[in-house]
Amino acid sequence: MTGLRGVGKTVLLNEFAHSATADGWIVAKIEADSAGGGRPFREQVAIALNRSLREATRSFGVADRFRQALATFRSFTLGVDPSGRFSIGIDVDAAAGRADTGSLDTDLADLALDLAAAASDRGVGVGLFIDELQDLRREDLRAVCQACHDSGQRGMPFYVVGAGLPSLPGALADARSYAERLFSYWSIDALDEDGARGALVRPAAAAGVHWDREAIDLVLESSDGYPYFLQEYGKAAWDYAPGPAITVDDARVGIQAGKLSLDLGFYTSRWERATPSERDYMLAMAADGAGPSSSGEVARRMNKKPSAVGPTRAGLVHKGLVFAPERGQIAFTVPGMADFVERQPR
Repeated sequence: MTGLRGVGKTVLLNEFAHSATADGWIVAKIEADSAGGGRPFREQVAIALNRSLREATRSFGVADRFRQALATFRSFTLGVDPSGRFSIGIDVDAAAGRADTGSLDTDLADLALDLAAAASDRGVGVGLFIDELQDLRREDLRAVCQACHDSGQRGMPFYVVGAGLPSLPGALADARSYAERLFSYWSIDALDEDGARGALVRPAAAAGVHWDREAIDLVLESSDGYPYFLQEYGKAAWDYAPGPAITVDDARVGIQAGKLSLDLGFYTSRWERATPSERDYMLAMAADGAGPSSSGEVARRMNKKPSAVGPTRAGLVHKGLVFAPERGQIAFTVPGMADFVERQPR
């Protein structure tokens, strides 16, 4: 799933992971680390699977293929911590020749195949759910693709569900050329008018509250259908309105309060992560509104050569504040960020 910040990708990812868990799947849910200061991807997978496998031992028992899968998991975890601190509630030895090469490409594929084989015996699957997938290192993305490819070729129920910025398909294709046909890509964008209207009206109606038509129209126009904006404006209008109806005056106050909340949290938290030179770069981008901007034109506005601002641009990409929708272009990852930047004191 790809899309800008605030369109609901993480919510959807969590719902899918919850559904898989409720259906008895083996599930690992992780978030990629863009800063690079957190745990390595291999360790994140091991920790997340460790929890799920401890639960699975209660329903899977000690069937042969599940025991083999646990042995492969133990081999995989020894590549993270040779002391063997990962425990799944059943004493098994590491599987010789499975997930023990030290190469993540090979080891993750071995683990995926053996876990999926055990899960298929129970009529379920294995799901690896990864948020901010574009932030994985290239070698980690290669391993994810390899595990999916090997499992798919053998018809094994191992699935990766990822969420990330619009740059994610390009990052996957750069990691493995066949990634474009390996995954199904879903673009998550603003809601259409009916969807946005329903997001406001249905929860309120369930609580016995009615939205006046003018109030709905005003919030829809101000939010452009972006789920997070609808949530902020709708919540603020709800809090202000005495009820049992939310009027256009309530909506006006809600939008004003919602925008202030976005400025103080959603936007400011990102603005404060940027260095002075990165803020200058974003200011040059803001002239194009929602964008995207030409990287060369942004450099020209800053009176610098493109090569001189390359590190600044890379820093913003690394922090998840901007992304490259196409070669030579740059855009904000957050809807409305250009307006916020324009409002900041020089």
